[in-house]
Amino acid sequence: MFTALALCAVGCTAAGEPLPAEGAVAHYDAVAEDLTAELSAQEWVLNPTQRTVREEDGRCRYSPGVWEAEGTLAGVSGDGGWDEIAARLDPVLAEHGFEDLGAPSRSGALYSVSTHDGHGTELVLDEQGRLSLRGTLIDTETCTESALGL
Repeated sequence: MFTALALCAVGCTAAGEPLPAEGAVAHYDAVAEDLTAELSAQEWVLNPTQRTVREEDGRCRYSPGVWEAEGTLAGVSGDGGWDEIAARLDPVLAEHGFEDLGAPSRSGALYSVSTHDGHGTELVLDEQGRLSLRGTLIDTETCTESALGL
């Protein structure tokens, strides 16, 4: 029985703690605003079609969206330059409950770095100039855009 409880505890915490719906949009907009302020060599714009709210496996998930830079990410090329980006962004990420950015990974020809917060949110920053936030667990009665004030 102890083993079953321990496995449940590990599984439950790995997914994250749901964030109350009322503050979710403002919280992640502030995350993106603070991060893009650190990447101020470029203009960043939210792609509004990338915001979604949907139920998955009986849980409400909010994807705050994708912010796009006016060009490729300044200061990086392939797997180079990410240490400088991480040095600027990791303190900001910590303020918002995210882990430090990991080492760059490659998918096809595209390099990116990523991290997670305690609400299950995945943050990905890629060299093409996209900052993506997705998969936030939301605590809400109804898993709808209106429940989040969208």
